[in-house]
Amino acid sequence: MPFQHVLEFSGLSDIGQVRTHNEDAFEICPESSFVVLADGMGGYNAGEVASTITTDVIAKALKSKLGSQWSSLFPTSANTLRRWIHDAIQAANDSVIDAAQLNSEYAGMGTTVVVAHFHQDVLLVGHVGDSRAYRYRADYLTQITHDHSVLQAQIDAGLISEEHAQFSPIKNLITRAVGVQHEMEIDIMEHALEQGDIYLLCSDGLTDMLNHDEIHAIMTQFSVNLEECCRALIHGANARGGRDNISVILCRVKELRQRSLIDHIFAS
Repeated sequence: MPFQHVLEFSGLSDIGQVRTHNEDAFEICPESSFVVLADGMGGYNAGEVASTITTDVIAKALKSKLGSQWSSLFPTSANTLRRWIHDAIQAANDSVIDAAQLNSEYAGMGTTVVVAHFHQDVLLVGHVGDSRAYRYRADYLTQITHDHSVLQAQIDAGLISEEHAQFSPIKNLITRAVGVQHEMEIDIMEHALEQGDIYLLCSDGLTDMLNHDEIHAIMTQFSVNLEECCRALIHGANARGGRDNISVILCRVKELRQRSLIDHIFAS
């Protein structure tokens, strides 16, 4: 049976305390129930170019698919949505590579990306790199993406503990990125939604400055107001040095309930 959800969104990006320009980009599309966040890398302003291309291409592709007549009339399967998200991220990858080939100043640019789409009673999350997604539920914070990084590979292999990883000098070495090569592996996961859930998407400018418990404490204190919570998370990262750009998106599931297929068709 179809589900109806009511969502609340807020997002904020900050240059931080050290960088001279912001290479993060994000887009919130409440009408299509998805958000995109990217953290660019590269010389000159190339990181900014890569992240902007990526968010623009993904947002345009998903809006086109999710806003189509058939999508609005009939429930779309999770497998179809997975393919749409995968194809949108792949299209962004191709666009970043093409832009770098056309402009020598953009050579070597790339970006991480994390995409979250709310569908029925599930959340689909696609990501490449080390920008993260978290779920805050019943006062418990859970990381729901797995970093594509050298450090994470070492943790997975048991070579370093989570505790010591916080101080590693290779925290920012990623193993996957949009715009680096045509063949790119994209992780897409599905998570069951519950009413009251809050989902956090963020660049590593937040997670490099604040550990899991510190993010949890801020979420607990400010979760009633998502805009204020965004500001508090960025303030916390800046207070710790703000060595990178900091971007956060918060999404709350305010209401989640079943409705009949007839109601769904006439409401579309």
